[in-house]
Parts: sequence; structure tokens; C-alpha cells
Amino acid sequence: MIVLSTLLLVSFSQLIYGLDPDLEGLRLVSLVYRHGERTPINPYPTDPWKDRKFWPIGFGQLTDKGKERHYELGQWLRRRYSGFLNDQYNVDEIYVRSTDVDRTLMSAESNLAGLYPPVNQRWNQALGWQPIPVHTVPQSDDALLSSHADCPRFDQLQEELEHSEAFKKIYEDNRGLFEYISKNVGQNITNVVELDYVYDTLFIEHNNNFTLPNWAVSVFNNPKFKELRDYSFVIDTYTPELKRLKGGPFLKKVVSDCDKVISGTMDPSGMKMFMYSAHDTTVAPILHTLDLFDPPIAPNYAATILFELIEKDNVFYMKISYRNETTRPPYELVVPGCEHHLCPIDRFKEIIGPMLPVDWRAECGFSTHNVLEDRVTFIAAMASSIMAFVVLVSLCVLLCQKKNNDVRYQRLSLDNNP
Repeated sequence: MIVLSTLLLVSFSQLIYGLDPDLEGLRLVSLVYRHGERTPINPYPTDPWKDRKFWPIGFGQLTDKGKERHYELGQWLRRRYSGFLNDQYNVDEIYVRSTDVDRTLMSAESNLAGLYPPVNQRWNQALGWQPIPVHTVPQSDDALLSSHADCPRFDQLQEELEHSEAFKKIYEDNRGLFEYISKNVGQNITNVVELDYVYDTLFIEHNNNFTLPNWAVSVFNNPKFKELRDYSFVIDTYTPELKRLKGGPFLKKVVSDCDKVISGTMDPSGMKMFMYSAHDTTVAPILHTLDLFDPPIAPNYAATILFELIEKDNVFYMKISYRNETTRPPYELVVPGCEHHLCPIDRFKEIIGPMLPVDWRAECGFSTHNVLEDRVTFIAAMASSIMAFVVLVSLCVLLCQKKNNDVRYQRLSLDNNP
């Protein structure tokens, strides 16, 4: 009878709130996803479809299919978190950040249109859309999400890796494939990252019904080509130090936000979701840093990692799920070192601790001085010097005036006789 009552209660809760029973006790969600379908970024030199006229929206831009895919992901997120997120957008409940790239900004906007269809916030009756802010920073400053963040130490390690024996061996073992592709694309391809750009262009053209050139038909279907392409996504986080520099900043932010919720210091206190719109070069390094990227498989469009902080019986757990397909539920991931997909938060922090940078800028090789503080100090010093100079000049002027007005003798009155 008790079991039946419990089942009925769970079913009733799902009916009312829609929240999966496995998410009972959900306190915070941090999620990061790849943008939707896009046009090629950099077609290869001999590409018959490289002319801009074939891509009227421009290179590297989100397509209509990409917008639709993210709109559907937003709808899926609405269903998953129904009963947790309010139906209406609330500025104190969700914070959205994107890399400073058109396709990720547009993906975030498309996603939010599906997540927050206007209910009582319909500001224009003819428009079923609610504007929601999406925040960003320049890519060179974006250590959290961008693969283009300035980090001299990262660049140095990548250069060393490219010339390492391990990566020379990859080239030697696949020399025939590299040389065949290089000859036909009109470009010397010597590493898997360059190979990925060629594969990516062919993949997009194929999906957009462009006829691939004869040389590409057989190689595009060669499993080794895709395998090497997929392997390119481990390069950014190939070593523990690279993991600290590339995947570490994001995981540090996730852990920091969880700590704020647990300690009751989150501001605003009602924050429920941090949403990040980024790239395959963001999603893959995070998975690899967590040792959850074996075998490496390039993240699909709109691939999403979900970090869910759950409280059960006064104990907090981290639940990580990966949605790399739209045709099935997300995969529940078990971080190596955890026994279950619900990993006690303290154990999770202990496991990933070595991967979290203490001072990212310092580890990248930058000065630990705060640039803004240095500028403020310089301006303050200049202002003080100018004020001192003004005071000195004013004092000199006053002294000169006093000297000119000082009476050193008295004229004798002609009317005064002795």
C-alpha cells in the first residue's frame, strides 16, 4: 500500500510539475552546448563550392536548420526542467553567456525562444517571442568558452605537441591519406587539426546536397578519415597541463557556482541555471578533462553537457549527462573515481581538483598584476602630480602678488608740515 501510494505521488508530481523523479532535489543546472548547423568556415583552396555565392548568408554562419535545431533543444530543456524553471523568463533565475561569435549568439537566442515562449510576457501580440539577454566577452579574453583565448603557455604546449614523436607517428602511419588529401585540396595538410577543417567542409557540403568532387567521394567515406578527424578534438587537452588551461576554467566555474548554492551565497539567491553557448572545441575539451571522451567522437550540432546539482537527504550530488543525439535521452555519465552517476559533490571536487587552475592568467604566463588596477593607479598618480603642480603654480602666483603689493615706504603728505 505504501509503495502504491508512493508511485501515485510520483506520477501525480510528474503530471503537475513534469520534473523527472531522477531530478528530485535539483538545485542548480549548468549546461554548455555546441551551436547548430552552420556554413563552412574556411573552404579549401580547390573547393568547387568555395565561392561566396553558394553561401549567401556568409561563411561560418548559423543556417535555418541550425536555428530550428536549437529551438527544439530549448523546447526539450523546457520539458526537462518544467516545474524547476518558471514558465516565464526571470532575470534572477537564468544567466546566458555565449562566445562572441555570430553562430553561437544566434544559437542561444534560438534556444531561448524555445525555452521561454511568451506566456504573460507577450509584449507584442503579433510576435511570439520574448527578448532575453545573452552576455559575451571578446574571444581573446574568453578563457571559459573560447578556443581562441590568449594564453602563451597553451600556445607553447601546442607547438611542442605538434612536433612531438607521438604526433609525428600519426602522420607517418597515415602518410598516404595525408598526402592524397593535400594533393587534392591544394594545401599541405600535416596534422589532424588541419584535417578536421577539410572533413568539416566536405561534411557540410554533403549535408547541403552539394556534389562532392570525385577525389573526395571515396576518402570522405573512409573510416580512418573520420577517426583522425575525431581524434583532433583531444589536442587541446592532451596533457594534464593542457586540461588545466583549456577545460579547467569552465569546470572551476561550475564548482564555484555549486559552492555558492550549497553555502547560500549565490547572488541572486534564486539563480537556477547557467547556460553557455559555444563550440565543439568547447564541449570536447570539457568531456576530455573529465576523462569522459574515450573514444573521442566529435560533438554533434547542439551537443549538450548537463551539470545538475541535486540535494538528497541533506547531501549534495553532481549528476552529469551528455545529449549528443536528438533521438534518445541524454547519456548519464559516470566520472572515473565516482561509483555512480550521482557523485557526491565533495568527491567530485576531489577528483577534478588537479584539473582546476588556481590562477589561470599566471599559469598562462601572464603577469599576475591586475591591468585595471595598474591603469587606475597610473591615472591616480598622474592626477596627483597635476594637482601638486597646480598648487605649486598657484602658490608662486600668490607670492608674486604679495610681493608687488607689499608697502615698503609711505609718501609724505604735502599737507603735513613739520
